[in-house]
Amino acid sequence: MTKLQFFLPNQMADVGAFGGGSLGFAGMAGEGAPEKVDFSIRPRGRVLTGTYDEILSRLGDAKPAAAIVLFGNAGGENAFMQELNRRLSCPIVGGGAAMDGNRGRRIAGEGDACLFLLEDDAFYIVTETKNIHSHILGRVKVGFDPVAPRVLLTIDGMDAKAWLDEKKAALGFSGEDFEHLTLSDEMGINAHFSFDGTNVLSGRDLEEEMIARYVLPEEVYPAVFDFYNDTENVIVFGCAGLKGITGELTPVKSLGLYLFGEVCMTENGAEFGNLMLSKIRFVSK
Repeated sequence: MTKLQFFLPNQMADVGAFGGGSLGFAGMAGEGAPEKVDFSIRPRGRVLTGTYDEILSRLGDAKPAAAIVLFGNAGGENAFMQELNRRLSCPIVGGGAAMDGNRGRRIAGEGDACLFLLEDDAFYIVTETKNIHSHILGRVKVGFDPVAPRVLLTIDGMDAKAWLDEKKAALGFSGEDFEHLTLSDEMGINAHFSFDGTNVLSGRDLEEEMIARYVLPEEVYPAVFDFYNDTENVIVFGCAGLKGITGELTPVKSLGLYLFGEVCMTENGAEFGNLMLSKIRFVSK
């Protein structure tokens, strides 16, 4: 059986455990907040760590009931997920480990990624994905350098920063707010933008056509709390960016994480994105 363990970014997983860094834990803030949290269930399974190529080379003909993937902020997450989808016909959830300052790889094995293959017939697995940005502005054409698919250049032919600033002002958001307004792909998986003084950067690979969407500030807390407050046999992979606009939650029943990117199940398979909520539920047979 495998210990599933999550920890603050300045910590590291116990020897033999699978897990990654989280920017705190939902409903566990304040004095006495834990630095490490173990999931309530220790399921049977295999842990693969290392570079993307090393993990893929060791998959073999694996047929797990589900998989959890944690990324070490090495980039290339979308391409790796596409390959995992081709190789594994099962639900996949997870996300990007929270960084310790600029130091990534805060995951078991300290590589590009770590992968837990659930091989335990004692559980049914249920996954769920939520995008709280429910208000749609419409489809937009996205311009980016194909060599650098996370540098946003234009939106509908307009300079990306100017387009975002214009829409934010119309909605009453500040120019520094990159959490309430965003773009998603066709499957509703968001990007999280930032501005480095020169370029608008995305936390996931961009696509040529995306959907502009937003969430109102008063809608954030109830939507986020409802998703985290599930049962103790649930792990929630949520975005640290959402934590920033939600604030600390009152105690919740699930093990709730705050990550730098989320792996979400869609009808077309699992995707890596940002500003999302994703969960896995272990249901005893």
